[in-house]
Amino acid sequence: MLTEELRQQIKETGLTKEDLKIILLDNFTRNYKKGKRFLDLTSLNFSDFDGDIAIAWMKVKGNLFQSNQTVGETLYQHSQKVGCELWQYDQEVKENLYQKDQKVQGNLYSDESKIEGK
Repeated sequence: MLTEELRQQIKETGLTKEDLKIILLDNFTRNYKKGKRFLDLTSLNFSDFDGDIAIAWMKVKGNLFQSNQTVGETLYQHSQKVGCELWQYDQEVKENLYQKDQKVQGNLYSDESKIEGK
């Protein structure tokens, strides 16, 4: 837990996104495989935050894992550029699933879908 003194110091001096990146890389990475590092941001619970969260414009040299999201309203994923494969599976959508303007240079696989709408 952050002490009140540290919280106040951060508030007074300001914390940039670059500062946050350094803190995350220094404190939340571990060895993964073949010398790769893994930044672990799993299990962050923002359910007590009454607002929206933007995770965008990220550049990742290795793999980006997004899984087991529980979203109360809408999950937006757009403008992804993927150097290898894009895996999307086990999605449960209460309303509509929109997929548009996909450019696939390899194969597109779609199977085991259950659609209850029109």
